Amino acid sequence: MMISKIIAAALTLMATATLSHASPETDALAQKLMKSMPGLTIDSLSPSAIPGLYEVVSGGDVAYVTLDGVHMIQGTMFNVPARKNLSERTLSTQRAKALQDLDPASLIVYKASGAEKQVITVFTDPSCPYCHRLHDEIPKLNELGVTVRYALYARSGEGTLTSRQLSEVLCAADKKTALMRFFANPSLNSSGADCDQAQGLERIARAANQVGLKGTPHIVTNTGYASSGYMPAPELLRAIQQGS
Repeated sequence: MMISKIIAAALTLMATATLSHASPETDALAQKLMKSMPGLTIDSLSPSAIPGLYEVVSGGDVAYVTLDGVHMIQGTMFNVPARKNLSERTLSTQRAKALQDLDPASLIVYKASGAEKQVITVFTDPSCPYCHRLHDEIPKLNELGVTVRYALYARSGEGTLTSRQLSEVLCAADKKTALMRFFANPSLNSSGADCDQAQGLERIARAANQVGLKGTPHIVTNTGYASSGYMPAPELLRAIQQGS
């Protein structure tokens, strides 16, 4: 059975809480949750649309908990008459906020041709086959008015070959050419590099967790709509327009 990240977070070693709309009630609830689940990282904790239930966001997941911290529900909350997905609205806000924390100097940008219709941030990894396929769609996306911002993310983690490759890319004078070398040959050796831009990889990794990344390529719009995996350019544009 797959354990959701909001529960799995209890297995980590550090406990932090950044609460939205903090109050004595939510502060007390946060302490109860972190006592029950040592290591839980709370990105947001606030009253939900249902009286008595509080909405807790952790690592791109959302759950609902009683004020006493005893009962937790995982799932999607809807406003039925309005046909609104309230859980997705919360997560979209969190994703959009996470993108704002990225260092622009650590992103590789492919600007839209002509009038810009959409801006998407793509968490990408040169060792990911579907990232290769999406990369081939960038010229078409640019022609359709989509600006693509690459956030380089090593699925294999820190200290791996991919992470060294990504630091080398961000320290290169021509980042796009350097990235293409590793897209063309993901097993190409790299000693890594150290520069201010490469320090942004840590912020990208944090943002990846906050936007709920579970695989690459992971696409997030400025409004917080998210989509994982490969889609042809026209299909992707339709999806992000509908989602936004």
